[in-house]
Amino acid sequence: MDNRISANMIILFISCSDSLMERLWKTASLWRAGENVKKVDIARDSLKKCPQVVPWLFNNKIGKRDRFALRAIRDMFMDNYQRTIPYLKFVLLSNDTLKVKDALYLVNEWKVKEITDVLWQLLSRYDNKPHILSSIIRAIGNSNDSNYGKYLLEYIDNEDELVRFRAIQSLGKLRYYPSIPHIIPHLKDSLFSIRYISCYALNEMRDSSLKEIEKFLKVSNDELFNYFAYLTINGNCLFK
Repeated sequence: MDNRISANMIILFISCSDSLMERLWKTASLWRAGENVKKVDIARDSLKKCPQVVPWLFNNKIGKRDRFALRAIRDMFMDNYQRTIPYLKFVLLSNDTLKVKDALYLVNEWKVKEITDVLWQLLSRYDNKPHILSSIIRAIGNSNDSNYGKYLLEYIDNEDELVRFRAIQSLGKLRYYPSIPHIIPHLKDSLFSIRYISCYALNEMRDSSLKEIEKFLKVSNDELFNYFAYLTINGNCLFK
């Protein structure tokens, strides 16, 4: 029995050698379309059976400016990303900006909810990198944990449009009610995208936000604010 177990372990080790994983990856990372579909699926399924494939991918295929590779990793673990969580955390806390960006892409595509304890720590680290910062904020919004809303409040007034957009969007997703009086003034933001995402966020919390909006309306003479405030009260946001 012990001999059979040892033999199986040796076979598994050989079958998942770096060289074989590299050969499988050349097919697995192809665009999954047309005549490629079947061979790509076979290669990806074979790779996923290797116990060491996740660290191998994170060490060798992330942070390479290769969108095809990143999409392949996304699709391979879309329904089973849990095995990647320790490696996502490790990469996110690293100083490799390219790998961090790729890891955040995967976190947002998979809507990972289990790493918010790491994500909020990254906010101050990337305060001067709006593209990365907005991805972190978006990921926190996907966590469904309103306890982290307090870390996003300061970003709804950020000078970068995408950072403001993601902060307001995420506060709405989290239904972080203390943010309501801070979001309402953005119904008259100079940017169309911010006005409409504010409408969306306030509608996510409409059980409390509508009364607050009405208070603002009573003292407002701003036509733009009044227009978007009434749109919000009527739930007439254009997108989510």
